[in-house]
Amino acid sequence: MKKLTFWSLAFFGALAPLWAQVQVGISAGPGGDSFHLAIGNYYNAPPAQVTVCQQQHIPDEEQPVVFFVAQRVHVAPGVIINLRAGGVSWVEIFRRYRLSPRVLYVPISGSIVGTPYAGFYAYYRGGRRVRLIDADIINMVNLRFASEYYHRPPEEIIRLKAGGHDYRYIHDQYRHPAPAYQGERRDERGGGNNRRDRGDDRDRRDGDWH
Repeated sequence: MKKLTFWSLAFFGALAPLWAQVQVGISAGPGGDSFHLAIGNYYNAPPAQVTVCQQQHIPDEEQPVVFFVAQRVHVAPGVIINLRAGGVSWVEIFRRYRLSPRVLYVPISGSIVGTPYAGFYAYYRGGRRVRLIDADIINMVNLRFASEYYHRPPEEIIRLKAGGHDYRYIHDQYRHPAPAYQGERRDERGGGNNRRDRGDDRDRRDGDWH
């Protein structure tokens, strides 16, 4: 027992400096790394998992997609990271896991013509099959993430993105406390509770794809 205890202490002692580096890499800095901290908080992901995204050169705006997909299909984030880092497109990852485009839907009001979100909503509102591209997946996941995490109406996020700002810039605008958005959180079918933390087999519908 004493021998086991000794080696256990030695093992965790060796890991301590590495874990400290991971923690610093996530939380240090006047705003840049706080974006990754926000991702971890929203998706309940340990800092080490977010760090792996960076080490595998997953772009910042795609990192929320990693955890969104992993939660929906009940796989470890590392599986999705490896697929994306290996060159598999987001569209192909959605198809591989039979994940319906419906999971991306965020209820909004008003016009989105001329915005990066217009293509997705045109297909969705028209009742036609969706011909997604990777940019649609990235934009819609980040729209939900930014809106819900910072308690802002999605229309506000859309305006900022349409103004040419990236999601890191949008994050910086909302880092400080803002008045809570009281809008109802609805799922992709327009009713019910937000389901981002649990997958649902009903999200997997091949017939939704073009």
